[in-house]
Amino acid sequence: MTVLYQSNVVLNVLLLVLSAIILVSYINNYGLSLLPWASHACEQECLRSYLSGPPRANDPDLLEMIRQKYLVPPPRRPVTGAFDINEPVWARLVDWNLMQQKLLQIWEGESPGVFVEVGAADGEFMSQTLMLERNLSWTGLLVEPDPRSYAILQQSRRNAWISPLCIHRSQPCSRRFWLRHLEKDLPEHFQQLMRARSKLNDETLTGDEERGSTIMVPCVPLSTLLLAARITTIDLLTVATGNEEDNIRVADVIRGKNFNVKTMLVHFPMGVLLSNPYPNIKGYIMDMEHSTLLVKLFINKAHCRLISKTDCKKINHYDTVDACYKYLCMNFLTVRTLAPRQKKSQDSIGETP
Repeated sequence: MTVLYQSNVVLNVLLLVLSAIILVSYINNYGLSLLPWASHACEQECLRSYLSGPPRANDPDLLEMIRQKYLVPPPRRPVTGAFDINEPVWARLVDWNLMQQKLLQIWEGESPGVFVEVGAADGEFMSQTLMLERNLSWTGLLVEPDPRSYAILQQSRRNAWISPLCIHRSQPCSRRFWLRHLEKDLPEHFQQLMRARSKLNDETLTGDEERGSTIMVPCVPLSTLLLAARITTIDLLTVATGNEEDNIRVADVIRGKNFNVKTMLVHFPMGVLLSNPYPNIKGYIMDMEHSTLLVKLFINKAHCRLISKTDCKKINHYDTVDACYKYLCMNFLTVRTLAPRQKKSQDSIGETP
């Protein structure tokens, strides 16, 4: 009996020693967080960052993290050769090829520029920058948070930086993103259209919820992404995410003192233009000559010579502040405007004959 008792004691001691060795080994390798007094300095630093709230939009550590994880440089051998804007089966959709012709009118003969495209989709479907890149040797930044479209964009070999981040004016954070379900047995251009409808979950149309699923995506202000990419001068900023306030989505850049945005394309939903046919963006002129029904081109007033090469006082343009020409509005209302330098009268804006 005594021998059996002694054997059990020895066995228990051995088990305790073995357990202590395993516990110490686990803590040393994986479990320092179990002992707050033994935590590594970087964990304390993370704790302080967490308690201090979200990082600032221009936080150096945040910018460096974006450079390392969310910015992919152009490929060594991008696709080259002229791009035929009349070739895609969707070329006439929303007057897309007409807008490309208008962009060519403005930028042909100019030095190669820099573009930023928010909502780049797969890099081809309805892209407002592909022609500029292939035909006029532009480069820039393409932003697309839909992982399906982004995977295709990565394989497209566009001569541009690409990023999978979503653009939102709030502090850097993760947001829920809605992915439109794809329909089987449809041509690829229909699948492209469905992928292009994906957007932030709180921007989806009522009734669309069951037509897709949601994922979490990282979002940052556009100014943060541009600072990380070291882009401050933009010849063309284009926004097409399907949201009613896309121009507000990029306001931190078009109003920011650190950025020089010469021209901007905004694809407005029809519902927005029915209530406000001529949206006004402070500091910009809506160039009706180079706009289409839904896609409006805005020229920074400081760069008006992009429209008029000689005299900036004779620009063919319309906006609600500096209007000086007569244009057809939505095909049913003629808008009469004022001549330059005359006293402005609100009664003349929107007057019908």
